[in-house]
Amino acid sequence: MSNSSAQWDIPSSWKPALQAAGAAGTILLLGAADSGKSTLAAVLANEARRATRTVAVVDADIGQSSVGPPACVGMALVPEDIRSLDDLHPDAIDFVGSCTPARHLLQCATSAHAMASTAARAGADTVIVDTTGLISGAFARALKGAKVRLLAPDLLIAVQDDDEVEHLISHYQTRARPTVLRLPMSRAVKARSRDERASRRQMKFAAYFAQAHTLEIPWDDAPVENSPWTSGDPAPGHVRAYAEECLAAEVLYAERRADGLFAIVAQQPDSTGLQTLREGFGSNTSVLEAGALDHLLVGILGENGETLALGILEHTDFRRRINTIFTPLSHPQTARGLRLGSILIARDGTQLGSNSPAAIG
Repeated sequence: MSNSSAQWDIPSSWKPALQAAGAAGTILLLGAADSGKSTLAAVLANEARRATRTVAVVDADIGQSSVGPPACVGMALVPEDIRSLDDLHPDAIDFVGSCTPARHLLQCATSAHAMASTAARAGADTVIVDTTGLISGAFARALKGAKVRLLAPDLLIAVQDDDEVEHLISHYQTRARPTVLRLPMSRAVKARSRDERASRRQMKFAAYFAQAHTLEIPWDDAPVENSPWTSGDPAPGHVRAYAEECLAAEVLYAERRADGLFAIVAQQPDSTGLQTLREGFGSNTSVLEAGALDHLLVGILGENGETLALGILEHTDFRRRINTIFTPLSHPQTARGLRLGSILIARDGTQLGSNSPAAIG
């Protein structure tokens, strides 16, 4: 065990993982919250560097992010020994849209894969992937299984107190890859309370937006990726008037697509009227309440779909088709798309509420 590990209280039973780090290409870490995965990731990064590997960390713990802001998967190359993942500055981020994975499994898995691929393109020959503490139930099996298939790790490390991760890893025992290692939790790990976790997220968001400013971004320059919004043609006035009558709500904006009508309304729509619209315009007709957009966390995307920056959607001008976004992004002309998140936050990072993914999609 190298001198780089002396600063931590590393169990001797972790030694096989540290030895394996010097040769593994992709290492995927699984474990509950407060199990020591992030500490292990930092230790493994140092060990791999000392084996002359070019190392990157992919931080897929979207609720307690160390590399980049919450609600994102972050990637950082490791140029020198680190004391913790908090020492790393993100080289890239991919916006998931939420701080909890349960209703965002597909985006969590694809974002982790995107950041691992970005690390490989940057020259990393060892990629260490930290994950969320979701390890129980069907959602965990679906998410971790998807990550294993997408990332194809050489080494799968389960950090557990008893056998709580076994249902996620036992079926890999008969396969050639990945190699599975089981490690006990470090007793030096300190558990965080729910309030401490929320406070940490707020501080991370606040730090991210500390140098932000408002930008006006036209819809035509940055259409929405994960919502019907901006995917159709503006509906004519008589269609909007009919929609208002059916929904008993002011229609701020509406557009038509081949499979239905999409409308943004000022207040809660009448559910019976929505069914009437579906009968007339198609079963995929949907309605979005404008309040769901107020202070919505969004990802601003570049020309290749990469996340350039996060933003807070603070105003939408439906007549001029312009979104006003509070963001640290310097050059609005680089924006080529928006990905809507599901949480609402203030400029100081305080979470104001949340939407279900269905509310925007």
